[in-house]
Amino acid sequence: MATADRGPRPRRIALSSEDEPRLSPTALIFLVVFVVVIAVAIGAALLFLQVFAGQGPPLGIEVGYDGTTLRIHHTGGVELPPGDYRVLVDGKDRTRDARLENGTGNFSAGRTLALAAPVPVQGVVIRYEGDQGAHVAIAQRYAEEFVPTGPSDPWAMPFPPLATSTPRAAVVPPEEYAFPPAPAPRPLAEEPRPGLVYVAAADSSPIPPGTVLRCDGVGDDVEINDALRQAGTVVLLEGTFHASRRVTVPDHSALLGQGKGRTMLEFENGADPYQPIEVASPYVTIRDLRLQGQGFIRISASHVRVRDVTATSVTGDGRRLPSGGNGMFFVWADRADVEDVEFYACTAYDCSTHGFNMNQDFSDRVPRTIRATRFIDCYAALCGYGEAGGSRSPWITGFDLQESQDLVDCQVTNCIAESNWESGFHFEPGARLDSSGREIGPRTRCEGVVLTGCIAKNNGWRNTDPERFFMSGFYVHRNANLTDCSAVHNRNAGFYVQGGENIRFDGCSDRNSTYGWLIVKSSSGVVLEGCRSDQARIWAIWAAYASRVTVADFTEAGAGAARGVQSMLGWYRDDARYGRPVTDSSFEIAASGPVGTAPITREGSGNRYTVTALPA
Repeated sequence: MATADRGPRPRRIALSSEDEPRLSPTALIFLVVFVVVIAVAIGAALLFLQVFAGQGPPLGIEVGYDGTTLRIHHTGGVELPPGDYRVLVDGKDRTRDARLENGTGNFSAGRTLALAAPVPVQGVVIRYEGDQGAHVAIAQRYAEEFVPTGPSDPWAMPFPPLATSTPRAAVVPPEEYAFPPAPAPRPLAEEPRPGLVYVAAADSSPIPPGTVLRCDGVGDDVEINDALRQAGTVVLLEGTFHASRRVTVPDHSALLGQGKGRTMLEFENGADPYQPIEVASPYVTIRDLRLQGQGFIRISASHVRVRDVTATSVTGDGRRLPSGGNGMFFVWADRADVEDVEFYACTAYDCSTHGFNMNQDFSDRVPRTIRATRFIDCYAALCGYGEAGGSRSPWITGFDLQESQDLVDCQVTNCIAESNWESGFHFEPGARLDSSGREIGPRTRCEGVVLTGCIAKNNGWRNTDPERFFMSGFYVHRNANLTDCSAVHNRNAGFYVQGGENIRFDGCSDRNSTYGWLIVKSSSGVVLEGCRSDQARIWAIWAAYASRVTVADFTEAGAGAARGVQSMLGWYRDDARYGRPVTDSSFEIAASGPVGTAPITREGSGNRYTVTALPA
């Protein structure tokens, strides 16, 4: 191709080796040092520009929303005078509509901006316009993070919230559910050791004939442990037992109560909250009792059955104690694989840690597997209160079933997660990290996760932690099948897939969560078959940076349709790293929603869309 003539071309002079200019050794050293200094300076400048690009002065905000008015509260950071910032609501500049409550002046720590927002809002961004760095977004909050403040909202909180704020909704007794038919409990292949010993609490009555150890109400763990050493079957009589040290259940043993409303085992140790019922040997059964205070069940052995057990962090006199365990029902692969563990009709309620948790010790950098686990007719509610509220971490969930361990063949049937701090059902997406976030091992393996007939409702609404993130009904990632599962009114998504692959949702539904399905961050091979979203607060489906997503026979009805669409493809929280298209996917949707809104954005490449309108 011919190029335009841009003036005289520079002359090139060829020099022979004799004519080539020469430098003295001192000059040559000086030149090398000069070049290195210049290179370092240029590199530092480029690094500075790269680091500083996309940044601005720090700013923290909280957003309160009552359905008609947005309130944007400055929680700390840079003070912004008028003209130095823009308020973007769903991508539109609403700065002129925003007014400082209680006077005029700068947007500074402790002050609140208010503006009318009568239709559903998905995102609020503060963009910097001053002279301290790039003109970019310096603070943002999205609908799942907004603090509900409406007078009729049962989850409304004071605004701005404190770390210890609680929603208006009162703590109520566990809801009674009529569970659908479920598989029968599986018996153990080997029976308990011979022998039967009864243990009586200080307030037990009547006392049966036979071998009975009597407790005095102080340090009752001593008598219980003694009984477990004597006999294969230990029966705790009706009453309240008070323990201050762990109870250790040997192999081939059964620890039985009289029912989870009749036998109470309360643990309290002010010096050491880690006081489990410890199962480190196989062929153990625990049944028909209630754990209170700091007690929890810790399983690090195979072939274990836990049935009809309730666990709570609340003592008999109403105090909620901190928990030392990572779950009220805790499976821990401690230097060995664990398999064949079943929880049947167990309840974790009002807990300062996870309801159910499975994890491994990775300190020796050896991956271990928890396999063939079953959770049937189990219930986890009001798990987690944030660190300020006494919880051991800000990430507490109802069922946290995969963290650092490999997970194979995990069945969750007819289980319910309700009003938990973060997610209802939670499976971490695979990285093995240390406390600093550094990767320290291979990605976890996950195979054969099956959830059937499970319900997740109202999760995430109590969360006041500034870093709140998950707050979803079901957070799943790889090789999982969910069938006939329901999500109801979760603060973030009903069903959340991040970095996931090979996941099926069959006949699943969401009602009134902020997003029905959230599928993001390099997810692929996700299938929705015969699913539906009703009254999503923002979008029925939100997908970005995803491929090979198949949505068949999907119904979306009454989505809030922020940003003008009922389902969103390609955009992700104003973040170019993850706001990438959805590709090579198909969407078969029957839709109804607000007049004038699009059923779905048609972004990306290689996608097919079949959209039909439902009657209004």
